[in-house]
Amino acid sequence: MSRMKGSAPVAPAIRAFLAVAALGAGLLHAALAPSAPLPLLALLVAIAAAELAWAVLTLARERPPLFGLIPALALAPLGIWAALATAGATATSGTVLTLPFLPMGVASLLDVVVAAVAAVVLRRGRPARPGSDALRFVTALALSACAVCAVTIPALGATDAGVAAVTVHHHH
Repeated sequence: MSRMKGSAPVAPAIRAFLAVAALGAGLLHAALAPSAPLPLLALLVAIAAAELAWAVLTLARERPPLFGLIPALALAPLGIWAALATAGATATSGTVLTLPFLPMGVASLLDVVVAAVAAVVLRRGRPARPGSDALRFVTALALSACAVCAVTIPALGATDAGVAAVTVHHHH
């Protein structure tokens, strides 16, 4: 059985779904960053920037960058969150570093979905067919955008940035 290398073309509909899911995770990580302590802020900003850049490049290119590594890379934020939760649960200092569960849970879910879909595509080993249907791409893009928005928007509202965005009063 041949396996697709990380540089093989990926079907446009799959790329659309992966890009939108990575975009949602990146937005959530970016929204969590401002309320985090400085070292975690830097880490969240780096993760968000990487996810957002990968999402844009995945939509723009026939061959998503680092595709062979995406199943592992997409799970890195989840591993970091698990390490923080473990360290916080076992801390004797009484101060536990916590991140809001809903936004981190949704970002982690999106990252797991990206990792799983990329792993399935890599495992199948079939490159995209030339001349893929534009209607299939647009449909996948619209449906994935709706699904990701349905889970991302409420999670964004549960971040400090989301709360601040709602409570800002403009006087005209």
